[in-house]
Amino acid sequence: MIMEVKDFYFYYPNTTQPALKGINLPFYENKITALIGPSGCGKSTLLRSLNRIHDLYPGNRYEGEILLKNLETGEMENILEWKKEEELIQLRQRVGMIFQKPTPFPMSIYDNVAYGLRLQGKKKSEIDEKVEEALKGSALWDEVKDRLKQDARGLSGGQQQRLCIARAIALEPEILLMDEPTSALDPISTIAIEELAIKLREKVSIVIVTHNMQQASRISDYTAFMYLGELVEFGETSQIFLNPKEQRTIDYIAGKFG
Repeated sequence: MIMEVKDFYFYYPNTTQPALKGINLPFYENKITALIGPSGCGKSTLLRSLNRIHDLYPGNRYEGEILLKNLETGEMENILEWKKEEELIQLRQRVGMIFQKPTPFPMSIYDNVAYGLRLQGKKKSEIDEKVEEALKGSALWDEVKDRLKQDARGLSGGQQQRLCIARAIALEPEILLMDEPTSALDPISTIAIEELAIKLREKVSIVIVTHNMQQASRISDYTAFMYLGELVEFGETSQIFLNPKEQRTIDYIAGKFG
């Protein structure tokens, strides 16, 4: 297990009712975990808690524990206890994030991938090597190797999303969070991102929020079904889709609501 959420509650500003209620959920190393459920059920709220992106907006509140494995010591550390700015920066390097809409920086393809590496103080020769490695890892190198100095915003939507993945994996994260990474993409780009996620699983643990149940069943090892801020059921993906235990899971997968 690389991360575990324990008795976790999340509150948005000026609210007394939690958006997430008592979530207990493990995330396993080098596996893809899909979070499914109807709109507004708390999938993205949970995903954004895992690297504390919510901290960028004042007034959000956490209760419980989110434990992240220290790969050097093997110990589980509660990231909700981290208070220093440098701890949160390091957390977001270790737990990277891909958003629903591709978000390339307004700079060259090369500089997009090199950005975080420069912040880490890497030398140019090492940056060059890691940029190429990350672009190859995101299956983008052959398409962009002759135009690395061009504006990244000139890429297609699917290429931009793969560039964002390259930018994240260049920092060698332990976990990659994906918030509906293909919802704005065409079917061909969607398949490319799905194949990429399966390949990346060899090096990084992935948590993906998706409305597309076929996508969850195609690429994930584990699936968590959420409803109204609660975790209804979690298990191996084949079990959740073929033999769900909870009636609400059965109804959702059957398309009776959502």
